[in-house]
Amino acid sequence: MPRGLSAADTIRAFVGAFNDRDLDGFAATLHPDVEIHASRGLRKGVESAREWATRAPGGVQQRIVVAGIEAGESGGLALIVREWWWDEGDPDAELAGSDEMAWVFELREGLISSWRSFDDRAEARRVAGLPA
Repeated sequence: MPRGLSAADTIRAFVGAFNDRDLDGFAATLHPDVEIHASRGLRKGVESAREWATRAPGGVQQRIVVAGIEAGESGGLALIVREWWWDEGDPDAELAGSDEMAWVFELREGLISSWRSFDDRAEARRVAGLPA
């Protein structure tokens, strides 16, 4: 990941690589001491984050749609829609469901040092230090 990207561009690169299942691209957005605050517990370090981002093929898969990003130099908030799709190789597959969420990022040295997912967008704004 080239240094000097804006926080918003780094967040977009994180989401894009996650959606594309590009683990090398995903890892390139991460600070070596990254903390992924996942639903199944805290993951620390790039290798643990790669494991978290690895998805087995088949079944229901998620795709993240970024609805908006508010970012400063040291972090940001992404309003996202998590879409669930059946991964059966059918280009006309129907959407299985969706969730409106928010992701909060902290950045250090231009790379993502912390990621947290929130079902409650107002809570995410509070945690990110943004006005309601």
